[in-house]
Amino acid sequence: MNDSLVTIVGSSYFEPISLLLERLDKYDNANSNEVQAGYKINGFASAICILAVVCLESYVMRVRYINNATQNEIDKVPVPVYLKKLYQDFPFEDDLFEIHILRDALVHNHLWEVSYSCDDETAMILQSVNKRSSGDTKYQRYVDTETNLTKKLRLSVSPIKVGKSDAISVLQTMWKILIFLEKKNTRQCYVSHLRAVHKGERRRFGEILGMPETCT
Repeated sequence: MNDSLVTIVGSSYFEPISLLLERLDKYDNANSNEVQAGYKINGFASAICILAVVCLESYVMRVRYINNATQNEIDKVPVPVYLKKLYQDFPFEDDLFEIHILRDALVHNHLWEVSYSCDDETAMILQSVNKRSSGDTKYQRYVDTETNLTKKLRLSVSPIKVGKSDAISVLQTMWKILIFLEKKNTRQCYVSHLRAVHKGERRRFGEILGMPETCT
C-alpha cells in the first residue's frame, strides 16, 4: 500500500511552547530594568517568540499547499503578503510584520551598543543606544526608533529586552491568526480543539495562552 503526506510540523510545536511558558512563569521581573530583561526571562521569552513564529509559518505553508499556491508563492512571497492576498479581510497584516521583525531581531541577534549607568541600588539606567544592525524595509516602517518598540504591538526589538509581555503578545497574535485561518477552512488549519500539557494538566492550547473563548 502506497500513501503520501506533506511535511508540516504545525501543532507539534504546542507542547514545547507550553513547557517554555511553564518555565517562564517561574520567574518574576525583579531583575528586569531599562537596559535588559532578567537573564532567565530573556532566554525563555525569546525562545517562545521564535517558536511561535516558526509554528505559524508551518501552518501557513499548509495553507499555501491547500490553496494550490504557485511555486513563486511558496518560495518567495512573505507570509503577511501571501495571507493578505489570499484573504482580503485578513486583519492582522501589521501584527504579522511586527512579530516577524522581532523574530528576525532574535534569530539574527541584531547588534546594539548600549550605554548605561548604575544608581545607588546598582539598577541599570539606560543612557543611549546605537543600533549597529541595519534591519530591512519592514523594520523602518514598523518600528518606532525613539522607543525601540514596534508601533502597534509595542514589542521590544532589542534582543536583550525581550521579556514576558513580548512572549505573550507574540503567542496571542499567532493564535489569533491561526483561529482566523481555521474559520476560513478547517482543512488548512484546525487548532481550536488541540491540547497540551501545562503545569501537570492537559489543557486546551487557547486556554494556556489566556484565550479560552477561542477553544472548541
